[in-house]
Amino acid sequence: MHSPAASLVGRPYQPWFMQRRFVRSPAPIRVIVAGRQAGKTHAAAEEVVRLILARPGSESCLLMPTYKSTKAALRHLRRAVAPLGGRVRWKEVDKSFAFPNGALLYVRTAEDKEGVPTRGLTLDGVLWVDEAGYVPRAAWDAARLTQAAVQDPRVIVTGTPCGRNWLYEEWLAGSPGPKRSPLNESFRFRSVDSPYCNAEFVADLKKKLGAKSAMQELNAQFLGDAGAAFNHEDIEALFATDRLAVRGKQLSLGVDLAKEKDWTVCTLMNELGEAWILGRWRHRTWPETEKRITDFAQDADALVVVDHGHGGGYGGCMADYLEKSLGAARVHRVRTGNIGVKAQICEALVRDVENRRLLVERGEYAEHLRHELAFFECHREVVGGVERIRYHGPRGDGEDDHDDCVISLALANWGRIHGWEGPQGETEDLQEYVDALDVLTEPSEPLPWQFRPPESGWMFPSSGHWQWPSGPGYEL
Repeated sequence: MHSPAASLVGRPYQPWFMQRRFVRSPAPIRVIVAGRQAGKTHAAAEEVVRLILARPGSESCLLMPTYKSTKAALRHLRRAVAPLGGRVRWKEVDKSFAFPNGALLYVRTAEDKEGVPTRGLTLDGVLWVDEAGYVPRAAWDAARLTQAAVQDPRVIVTGTPCGRNWLYEEWLAGSPGPKRSPLNESFRFRSVDSPYCNAEFVADLKKKLGAKSAMQELNAQFLGDAGAAFNHEDIEALFATDRLAVRGKQLSLGVDLAKEKDWTVCTLMNELGEAWILGRWRHRTWPETEKRITDFAQDADALVVVDHGHGGGYGGCMADYLEKSLGAARVHRVRTGNIGVKAQICEALVRDVENRRLLVERGEYAEHLRHELAFFECHREVVGGVERIRYHGPRGDGEDDHDDCVISLALANWGRIHGWEGPQGETEDLQEYVDALDVLTEPSEPLPWQFRPPESGWMFPSSGHWQWPSGPGYEL
């Protein structure tokens, strides 16, 4: 079956069944929430090009969270218009594609300094919002206002769920229920629904991601912005029914430090995932705390995993003293002050608890851990177009509002996974910069001065002679 886009673009486009439902829908506002690699961007790009070609002289817009996130959408757009050859041109000044029928497709992002990237446009073609879960509500609301005087507005929204934000509201507006709107229709593409899906690989991903992450990233299920990080059944399965004898050749001691209000907790874990909470105390001097941690580490011949924090605080000082007593090779510093590090540590613990890879001794402090796990929270939010996930205990003032045992267990588990790899140097992940430049440069080209990082972020697209997304004279 060929879609209506085939006759306009000049080549066959054969969507699979969920994509066909999307293409056939007459709804003015169509929302696709989809798992990774499920074909949402491909389907949207083809439909956007079809609508633009059917509306000569119209204005359309692709709205994205950041310029770095435009890579996938632009790749699909370039493929969709490739049969039109040089008749589609990129206009650098306006940041827009010019079609042979006089229509324009602008590319805008929510990084606009004034927060209104679509200001001055009248979108009588189609508004396409991609990676919508990361686009701020203000940018979405402003984009919709550009269609207030349009007789037949068309909106396509695509994205993977990220909490219950405005994307969730638009999804509900197109789904059966009390919030249904006659203008909306919603579609869900699960990763496994796509005929191009590698089912075996996706099944393996589900095991490794954990139930919650898999529901969002692969099954396109909306999860709450906040909720319990651990399920009751998983918590119950975590604790051993019989007493565990300390064993193992690679033991890690996770240390969560505190002094007055919170607790210092030390948890020992071996390479098999078996764990023992060795101590929980407060109102002790730092020299006393250092001695107890050192004794635990020496008795078990364990690697100490300690939160270095932002540096310069008691975490860094304690790590220095422990290195002096035990040696630098026996201390593994974790810098939770760096963006995303604490989330990685907690997510590793959540996955291993969900997949029943860990077992904790039912000792003196086990009930404290059980209580903290039951109330440990996971919050999802979008900051600067990027999803952030925060983990912490309940934010109350009660005596039981702590998460020290959970963090100690998470640090011990992190040491089990990564600590014995040896000292890790301080490195910066430059992949996001590489991804941003893939659409701009050929591998053999030198990095233009406009794209060398200023104090924050990238100047993208550039001004002056550098053409984006193609070089001078290059046509799609």
